[in-house]
Amino acid sequence: MPAEEEPLCDGLHADVPGDDETIVAIEAAVHSLARRLGQARLKEYIARQAGDGVEQAGIAVLYVLNGEDSLRITDLAARLGIDPPAVTRKAQQLVSLGLVSRGPDTDDARACRLQLTPDGRQVLRRFLVARHQWLATVLADWPPAERRELARLISRFTGDIDRHLGELTR
Repeated sequence: MPAEEEPLCDGLHADVPGDDETIVAIEAAVHSLARRLGQARLKEYIARQAGDGVEQAGIAVLYVLNGEDSLRITDLAARLGIDPPAVTRKAQQLVSLGLVSRGPDTDDARACRLQLTPDGRQVLRRFLVARHQWLATVLADWPPAERRELARLISRFTGDIDRHLGELTR
């Protein structure tokens, strides 16, 4: 069953130049994508498939820590784009579950460093496999060339978003 098309918010874009109709369509598609990917039922489905019970915010922390030896809470918060107290609370939960360990920061005795544990790596792996399987199912009817083109365009788009977000903080 095809997905219901998002309305282009008739009237809200009345002052958009005619050559920007494509941008309006992209804007609507991105909004629709974000809404659908953010739905609780999708997150719950992937969590059930992964069988780990770790909520999305915890997975985000594990994901960032996976690429690092260890990180300070402030650095982790910056990478996640959230405030350090929120990361501290999430880290405390993950430490209590044995998914993250806390260690001293040799450069600053007041700070600590977070590191992914082997159990945390396993939980993250199960989550990534479950998400991969869901996405493979969604794209099962797409020809390989279209999958590659989507991957190329999304990678370019997210790279440009990252670059522009970086410019916003200057």
